[in-house]
Amino acid sequence: MASKVTWFGRARYFLRSHIVHGPVRVVLQNLFTRFQSLFIQPTLLPYFISYFPFRKNHYSYLLPKNPPAPPGRDANGLPYPPEHLWLGYGRTIEEWLESGVRHVTKMREILATAGYHFESGDRVLELGVAGSRMLRNLVDVADRCEIWGTDLSGEHIMWSKQYLSPPFHYCITTTTPHLPFADNYFSLIYAGSVFTHIDDMTDTWLMELRRVLKTGGYAYLTIHDQHTIRVLSEQRNLDLSKTLYCREKYFKNNDYGMFTIGRYMRSQVFFDTDYFTSMVKDFFEVVSVTPEAYGFQTAVLLRKKA
Repeated sequence: MASKVTWFGRARYFLRSHIVHGPVRVVLQNLFTRFQSLFIQPTLLPYFISYFPFRKNHYSYLLPKNPPAPPGRDANGLPYPPEHLWLGYGRTIEEWLESGVRHVTKMREILATAGYHFESGDRVLELGVAGSRMLRNLVDVADRCEIWGTDLSGEHIMWSKQYLSPPFHYCITTTTPHLPFADNYFSLIYAGSVFTHIDDMTDTWLMELRRVLKTGGYAYLTIHDQHTIRVLSEQRNLDLSKTLYCREKYFKNNDYGMFTIGRYMRSQVFFDTDYFTSMVKDFFEVVSVTPEAYGFQTAVLLRKKA
């Protein structure tokens, strides 16, 4: 029997609809950006926005050897996280889990079409792993592949390390475009709804992914593009559509290469697909572009050139 939507879930969706997206969001972000700009200096910026610490309101903390029982387990027997770590990908645990299955299934279809299959010894990275909503659906290859998840959120990474390692590996990263891995380390890197939130440093992050990918390795990235805008224009009741149309002037003439609504980690970034692929063509082969591969986001599959 499907689980019920909790009061926490209802409150969270109310806030997402009325505060996180729409005109109120834009006004608040404008005020916040102006206020923050007064304090952004080289020594202070990393402290403010580099990552989200685990238990950020605590002076100290302890990780037990044996953590408490998880809220439950998925069909593969893997623990799933508490509701506050779902990040809006479902109002019930069934919806949250199903979205992960759907997004990974589509990614694997696109990869298989390109000729990529998980081989023994492959190393795989999910950039922006959160609560392992997608990563858990690679458990069938975890016995022969080294699979990593990284994220800015200490809460998500610490939970995942306690409950899902092994079979997976995790570490916290920051907004600085650096990953703690050797050159040419990974066969596959994927990032669902990550480059939708990187404004100024898109190129720098792409170069960092190139560094840690081995030659011929694949990067599977999802972006907001002109197809996303068309979908949102037809579904004006969607939360993101409310935010998008607060800046309609950015896209109504279709003369943008890229624009962002919001800044830093709260940004919603949109690209023209040709503009995005032109950014990477000297370093990656653009293998495929698949609209609506990740909800209303477009998946861009890249292969690292020699």
